[in-house]
Amino acid sequence: MAKTTAPLLGFGASGQIAKTQVYSTWKGRLYARKHVIPANPQTANQTKTRTAFTWLMAVWKLSATEWQDVWNAYAQGQVMTGRNAMGKFNVSPLRSATDLSTLVFSPGAKGGLAPLSIAVAPSASTLTVTLGAPTLPTGWTIAKAIAVAIQDQDPQTDAFYNSFVADDASAPYAPAITGLVTGTLYRVGAYFQYTKPDGTTAYGTALTGTGTPT
Repeated sequence: MAKTTAPLLGFGASGQIAKTQVYSTWKGRLYARKHVIPANPQTANQTKTRTAFTWLMAVWKLSATEWQDVWNAYAQGQVMTGRNAMGKFNVSPLRSATDLSTLVFSPGAKGGLAPLSIAVAPSASTLTVTLGAPTLPTGWTIAKAIAVAIQDQDPQTDAFYNSFVADDASAPYAPAITGLVTGTLYRVGAYFQYTKPDGTTAYGTALTGTGTPT
């Protein structure tokens, strides 16, 4: 049975009515839908999609706030969360992948520009990621370059969820990601965070590369 809020005025309701309609809220928005009994499909493609989604959500849970910020910025003003946005861009390419070459590290947000170039230099337990800065619109400044590394793997079978983040707020914009495993291949994504003339923050899309710490 549905429960109403302020029933005389009909502000809202939650629950189901006679197994025909379901009322609820999502992110503060009221909605109604047809009552259905959830299916549990198990085709190969559906299983791959679920596995990729599960892998991404585990990565999100362990990721640094600095990496989550770009996804939250992309989702701002939309009916989704930053975690949803990460899934939106990555579930489809990762469900048929055997490595992380298609992983999207940043979708960009608020009109930010992509770096011009990326170079990944390995050293002892470290990857130094140098980004080339684009020509900025009038009044824009670069707040910092952000680089993210995660162990390359098959998202369908492997479970190395930890990511590593570093930033650099000054030219030549070369964040050094430390604490990595020697002899292990990492996928790297890097992007710029900008400050716009009105003081708001924007992010560029990421360029990607690989590196193996020595």
